[in-house]
Amino acid sequence: MNAPTPRTAVVTGAASGIGEGIALHLAGLGHRVAVVDRDGEGATRVAADIEAVGGRALAITADVSDEHQVELAVATAATELGEIGILVNNAGFVRNVMLADMATADWDDVVGTHQRGAFLFTRAVVAGMKRQGWGRIVNISSISALGGLKRASYVSAKAGIEGFTKAVAHELAADGITANAIGPGVVVTGMTAAGAKEAGRTLDEHVAVLGQGVAVGRVGTPYDIARAVAFFTDDEADFITGQVLYVSGTPHG
Repeated sequence: MNAPTPRTAVVTGAASGIGEGIALHLAGLGHRVAVVDRDGEGATRVAADIEAVGGRALAITADVSDEHQVELAVATAATELGEIGILVNNAGFVRNVMLADMATADWDDVVGTHQRGAFLFTRAVVAGMKRQGWGRIVNISSISALGGLKRASYVSAKAGIEGFTKAVAHELAADGITANAIGPGVVVTGMTAAGAKEAGRTLDEHVAVLGQGVAVGRVGTPYDIARAVAFFTDDEADFITGQVLYVSGTPHG
């Protein structure tokens, strides 16, 4: 790929983990990055890391499920960094609870953050992308969209993200805007550490166990996901839309 045209990118859930990796990588490619997260301190740290190496970034504290905060975040990013060309809907979390024990509030929180957040941010950036006649939307799903124990809310949220991606791809294709989804497999993040604690293992032990089920023989890193995002957001990826790419080190399908 040629060097990408610098754009303004918004990355949600960018204060840590996969989102942080995506924000850092896009900045390294020359994009201006709005680092959005409800963890304001974490967002500020990531933005500072980007600017420390010569990039341009803006930390924005926002709850992705709050309509007003989302609209304000998008308006602020566009004003400070320029019209938004790239949106990465990454914000989300998991609560591992068996269906019979799941509180309604837990369901609403998980599904609301993933699906409502992706909807609100996508709706908020579309007008600006249409004005440019160019846009790249990447939604972070998960291999869990294919099913998983104690994850009814998370599985449903991620499967919904994939359906939303395909619907958006159809609606916006004629405007020069693509929408694709990436489904990470096992990636070492804070969520992995929580899983290790739940399983009664150290992080190293847990990673070793998880790695045994990966065909390529290792678990993933945020950089693995960031490279896939860079592919979908490139100028030359204009003929690819409505796709779901599982980045998991293992064949699926």
